[in-house]
Amino acid sequence: MCCFQGKIKLAPLHNLPPELRNLYTSQTPQAKEFQENIRRYNNALAMTSLGCKVDESVNHGNGPYVFKIQGCLSHLAGSLLPQEEESPVYAQLYIYDPAEALNHRMQHEANQNLNRQVMAELQDMLYRTHPAIQLYKQAYEITREMPNHRQCRIALRYDKDCDQRRYNLPTAASNEIAVILPGDGDEVQGSRDIILYCQNGQGLQRISDLHPLYQALHYVLLFPTGQFGWSPNIPYASRENEAPRGGGSDNGGAPDGKRFCVSQTEYFRYRLFPRINESPHLFSAGKLLQEWIVDSWALSEQARLHWIKQNQPTLRSESRRGLMDAVAIDPNATGENVGQRTILPSSFAGSTCNMI
Repeated sequence: MCCFQGKIKLAPLHNLPPELRNLYTSQTPQAKEFQENIRRYNNALAMTSLGCKVDESVNHGNGPYVFKIQGCLSHLAGSLLPQEEESPVYAQLYIYDPAEALNHRMQHEANQNLNRQVMAELQDMLYRTHPAIQLYKQAYEITREMPNHRQCRIALRYDKDCDQRRYNLPTAASNEIAVILPGDGDEVQGSRDIILYCQNGQGLQRISDLHPLYQALHYVLLFPTGQFGWSPNIPYASRENEAPRGGGSDNGGAPDGKRFCVSQTEYFRYRLFPRINESPHLFSAGKLLQEWIVDSWALSEQARLHWIKQNQPTLRSESRRGLMDAVAIDPNATGENVGQRTILPSSFAGSTCNMI
């Protein structure tokens, strides 16, 4: 289960910078305060928002801490610049002077009880180590001379042909991740790019979960070096020299029974096993680890549902018998009140066919 019998080989997690490693492992008062509030520190420093409702009511009792989300999960990014008279949030803060950005963070009501010195150390560390900050600054430099009334879109585009298994450390000057200014934003963008607006009054916008920086932009205290996460073109170790195929399907196999790329479920399953000669900090992250696991499971579940929706012709004949059983439960079911039906196969845990 951990490596699909040797077919999955990913690069080890990057080691943490020394100041962050000390906060993870030491028992000083500052480190204990950080470990207790690691989710709040991460949220204060994240470049994207967790785009779903978090149910905190389950933690009002005396039981262990629970992280529970409601609704469809997606990460949201704001515009490159805040609207007039609005405070900067998320990635917008990294364009500001570090001292000014720190003041904005500490003035936020959710961060007022956090340690200012710890926040400053973590912020300075990310300015040094996280390549996405340089990408945002580069995008700002490209657009700073534009008149205020001109709207534009900026794409954080990654080269899908780069080595997705080795995860070379991206930099602002690399060819793996690049800032693209697509004219006035009228061109059709690739679904795997992260699209930013220069200034956008519509609030936070959903970004592509197929981008390898998707999780590194939010979980900055788990991946402070911006290490690439999952993307659809990570080949199996035994298939490196073959053309990628079936990337992103998370059902356990493509319709023809052949799949050449690592699915999201397989990627996260690999990451959730401790390994020799790899930084163990994921398993020391406490509440932030819980959030990352819930996030990862939701991403995998949504990818599996998307694959099923896109492959209904293949699954329909196999599931017709289970569908008839399911409809038989409700004799009043008619085509008028069903809508567009998507059949879940019996392999999908929790589906009617699966339960039957």
